[in-house]
Amino acid sequence: MSRSRASRPRRQLGHGKAGPSKWQRGTPGGGDISRVLEPAPRVEQDRFGTWAVRFIPAAGAHKTYTCPGCARPIAPGTAHCVVWRTDHLFGDERGIEERRHWHLRCWEIR
Repeated sequence: MSRSRASRPRRQLGHGKAGPSKWQRGTPGGGDISRVLEPAPRVEQDRFGTWAVRFIPAAGAHKTYTCPGCARPIAPGTAHCVVWRTDHLFGDERGIEERRHWHLRCWEIR
């Protein structure tokens, strides 16, 4: 006679496997899609070159940075912008590596 479904022993999760299944694991980015929803960086030009400017909202500012415009710290929780050269002499990668975080007002009056 066959056992009823309720009386069958349950299969253990992860039995014979190294870890949780793909359905039990979280997404690689932790489920945060805010980066996808952010607008693309704005492109600005001045006498020094072409710049990509990305706005960082206060909720997205988690670290302390030093603003190159005033040499003062940008505290966590302060809205600011990240700026990098798009016409860097040594290419786009180098421009991104040399990006800087600016106070919004410092970037406006540079």
